[in-house]
Amino acid sequence: MQRSHIMAICGLVVSQAAAAQAVESTPPTAGGKPAAEAPGATRSADDQILGEIIVTASRRSDTIRKTPTAVSAYTGQKLEAAETKSLGDLVGPSPNIQIGNSYNSSNITIRGIGNQQINAGQDSGVAIHSDGVYIGQPSLTLATFLDLARVEILRGPQGTLFGRNATGGVINVVPNEPTTDTQAGVNITAGVDPALFQTSGFINGALNASGTLSGRVAAQQSYNRGYTRNLLPNGPNRLDDADNQSVRGQLRWEPSDTFNARFLAEYANDSSNGPASFLDGTPDPSIPLPSILVGQSRGDVDKREVYANINSRAVHSFNTDLTLNWTLGGGEMKALLSYSDSVLKNVSDGDGTAAPDTYSSFTNKAHQTYDELIYTSDNSRSFTYLLGANFFREHLEQAIEVPIHEAPLGGGVVLKDIAVLGGAHPLITTSYAAFGRIQYAFTSGAKVFAGLRQTQDKKSITQYNNFINGGVDQSSKSSWNKLTYEVGASYPFSQNLDGYLKYATGFKGGGYSAGTLAPSFRPETNGSFEAGLKGNFFDRALQANLAAFHMKYDDLQVNQIVGVSSSVTNAAKATVYGAELETSLRLSEALRLEWSAAYLNATFDQFKTADSSRPTTCDPGTGIGAVPCSLDLSGNTLPQSPRYTSSVGAYYDIPLSSGVITPSVRYDWKSRVYFTEFNIPISSQKAVGKLNLFLNYQDDDGRFTASLFAKNVTNEQVKGNVIVVSSLIGSLALSQYQPARQIGASLGYRF
Repeated sequence: MQRSHIMAICGLVVSQAAAAQAVESTPPTAGGKPAAEAPGATRSADDQILGEIIVTASRRSDTIRKTPTAVSAYTGQKLEAAETKSLGDLVGPSPNIQIGNSYNSSNITIRGIGNQQINAGQDSGVAIHSDGVYIGQPSLTLATFLDLARVEILRGPQGTLFGRNATGGVINVVPNEPTTDTQAGVNITAGVDPALFQTSGFINGALNASGTLSGRVAAQQSYNRGYTRNLLPNGPNRLDDADNQSVRGQLRWEPSDTFNARFLAEYANDSSNGPASFLDGTPDPSIPLPSILVGQSRGDVDKREVYANINSRAVHSFNTDLTLNWTLGGGEMKALLSYSDSVLKNVSDGDGTAAPDTYSSFTNKAHQTYDELIYTSDNSRSFTYLLGANFFREHLEQAIEVPIHEAPLGGGVVLKDIAVLGGAHPLITTSYAAFGRIQYAFTSGAKVFAGLRQTQDKKSITQYNNFINGGVDQSSKSSWNKLTYEVGASYPFSQNLDGYLKYATGFKGGGYSAGTLAPSFRPETNGSFEAGLKGNFFDRALQANLAAFHMKYDDLQVNQIVGVSSSVTNAAKATVYGAELETSLRLSEALRLEWSAAYLNATFDQFKTADSSRPTTCDPGTGIGAVPCSLDLSGNTLPQSPRYTSSVGAYYDIPLSSGVITPSVRYDWKSRVYFTEFNIPISSQKAVGKLNLFLNYQDDDGRFTASLFAKNVTNEQVKGNVIVVSSLIGSLALSQYQPARQIGASLGYRF
């Protein structure tokens, strides 16, 4: 898509707005719904309007339409109706976001930017926040959602407002907070194909007669037998399963109208068999499999049957947050103090066959502190500002073991039962940042805004590698700092159409590829232009949000398999541009349609590197330093960056004497995805779509809900990630898959 096409789409939306009748938006309630859509309200035939969600993407509560950035938001009620149990379930309807597993971590990308983060030492390109706290270990974010108010997905650099600077975007997970209303609720879900059983519940209310103290407790458990059957009797019976529990308790103290404090404590546990790895072969037909694997069965993806000698996953995490809010000088001060511990151990069969050739074991132990202080001025004034500072410290130990029974090393040399990487790798990350943002609103409704952020990152590492000269220890430390900024303007073209234009820069600090003993890699920086239009048209029957963007990256950090380990390489330059559209249309009182679509062109401008899985494949004359054989990847697509994505859904409300029943259908589609920078067919997923069906019921007072659902109805087998290992351990291409078909029913009741 050329930029002229993007401008044509923008022009189309503007022309629709000019023809639409100007109507004031219905004031939202505290829950983010218009008054007409609040629980217990009725809807007349003329009241075919769509509600607006309140978000905090600009650190102030506002509607999506008035927020000058590309943001998708999902309320807790909508998440429940769509059986959205985890962050991975939001990939389909959300433009330009991809999520996949990567051994011990999650691979989250927004607009093609993220990372697999296999080894310790690299930060994520997408910042995850839970209850305002930056999460240093992204793997913790893929657990089941628990008692949420909403989820916000912000695309593009967001460093002047949120946590540690992120070049790709931010995901905010916002839990429900305690209130003085006495409430309780339970939800039970059961399913087949495979067996599924989930329960969740909460209780909320005042804890004293004056109502100054309130509390909320929520808990959930989730069990899924597993989408993949293991054909080896000595390994786990099922893989791609779930067995997790979590509980969250909160206390809120509000002694006056000008001060409140909230304490949160949460524990989560995941004890499953982990994801299955299917052996697809080697990236080049001329590369033979290791002799121990020749003739071995590889399992059947369509039947979801695999061979795994060993596989397990265990995650334990505990975190506490203290949030203080008080009115000061006409504005609001917020202080956030948090601490968390987590332990993750993931063991994966490394060859996908019955042969006991190799496996990978990752153990991460992390201790994190995150503190933040933010002051926001009086939002009713023309000139407003925000000032903030935060501190992040993480102590991370990582142990990686890759015992290899047999691997070709050339010259007939064979490794036997050697742990390639072992021991703990203490990595200490310390980050300080100060940031600020100002905004001026003109009487016409136009606004101009600007923000600055100064970031100081430090990392120190002690690492050990027993593959080199019988074992080598090394200690290193580095620091990086950067001033980033954002400038922009927004303008209300009418009472129901807003537009914005902004330029933002991003920064992600450098780091180390733990265990490789390599020098630190450089920081990643980018500059991003973004323009957007957000509007309500045809008496608010149509909502449409359009964003177009163009980003340039320098020293883009790319995860690679080099030799016997994973490492991070700085690609020279990359360019990412595209457009995103989200619409919701109520055609009648009963029928509502939703459509989101995205175009993404994310390519390397300059990047020459070797492929460890194909050591003899190279471009003539492209040797780099000590690497005699390399490939020119200029023009290749960034990993996890499908060119086109689209999601369409239809919802039809059927009134009953006791409530409303809503049948709905959603189809999510994406074009081909490459999982490595080399863009080879074996490490890709062809274009594919998933069909999801729902039948939801809600009684008149909103207390009782029930649903039937079938997710991935046609049972598409979709790759979530592909790892192609080095030729030193066989050049194996191992694929992991997303959930297959799931059929079930749920019942919920609010007391």
